[in-house]
Amino acid sequence: MKKRSIVLVCGGSGGHINPAISLYEELIINDPDLIINFFSDRRGQIYLKELNNVNIKKISSSSPFRANLNSKLFFLIYISIGFIQSIYHLIRTRPRLLICFGGYTTLPSAFAAYLLKIPVIIHEQNSVMGRANRLISHFAKQILLSFKSTENLKQKFEEKVIFSGLPLRDKITTHSLSKNKKENSINILVLGGSQGAKIFTDLIPEAISYLPLKLKNKLKIYQNCIHDDEALLKKKYKKIGVEFDIRGYYSNIGSIMASAEIVISRAGANTIFEICSIGKPSILIPLLNSIDNDQFKNAKFFFDKGACLIFDEDQKNPEALSNMILNLILNKAERAKITEKARKVGRIKSRKLFVKQLDKYLVK
Repeated sequence: MKKRSIVLVCGGSGGHINPAISLYEELIINDPDLIINFFSDRRGQIYLKELNNVNIKKISSSSPFRANLNSKLFFLIYISIGFIQSIYHLIRTRPRLLICFGGYTTLPSAFAAYLLKIPVIIHEQNSVMGRANRLISHFAKQILLSFKSTENLKQKFEEKVIFSGLPLRDKITTHSLSKNKKENSINILVLGGSQGAKIFTDLIPEAISYLPLKLKNKLKIYQNCIHDDEALLKKKYKKIGVEFDIRGYYSNIGSIMASAEIVISRAGANTIFEICSIGKPSILIPLLNSIDNDQFKNAKFFFDKGACLIFDEDQKNPEALSNMILNLILNKAERAKITEKARKVGRIKSRKLFVKQLDKYLVK
């Protein structure tokens, strides 16, 4: 008897990949015999290598929304190649279901599944429906949302909508406190997203430099960045005189986040839900040029619920950010208040809700 299989498709950024990994973790707990294949782009393949014994297929894709003519021609070429690749892999695996987590890689795979009469489900992480998901929503069987109110979702598709929340990775939800934290030390975790946030290399160290010396002597900064910025960032923190741990990627991110007094981060939905699930006070710095301004809208949702603070990157004022950091560190009552609100928003049993929606496609 042929074993049941499904395909999880995601673009190459952490915001798309991490929820897919989380669902994978829950699915193999529920059904160890289920065959799970991943479709992603070149960047996605690198992230997904941390999973053991998983089939990962590379699917070519490109953005159709760039302005110049060359980019549009490349899109047509890459999307055509991606479509042929998807058809080939889907015919070979014949999955019961294809689940899309956003990113342009999902477009050729979703269209191929639709033509092969394989049910398609999409999951939207952000408070604004992504462009790829908007296109796929026309023929998707179900649309799962992280936010109950999601912009750019057409009213005619509302009957397909289910609020599932955003599934989180085991390494976040099963965290333990870092054993390396010194007594009376103050840890600050800085997350620039899966691509590092180059502006954080300048903004955050300068903001830290304005803090009182007595406080700086207690600080340890954990900050992720792109590889090219690692040496410069280490040099800056060494000059400021604070302890630091700078990396491109933290395998133990859950324990580091749990040990942090505050988190400074971009405002991708996945990261915010992770921060809130652990109940950490955070200062969110939304990406200025994010598509459809989704990062600001994500941050605003949590800010309105008292679950975070927001710093406007456009201020270009590290001293103002320093004051925000200082006030949050010194004000325990404020941190406790934000922690309570964050946990309330972040603790949704999203993985189980998500899997429950798949039963009708997976059960014979």
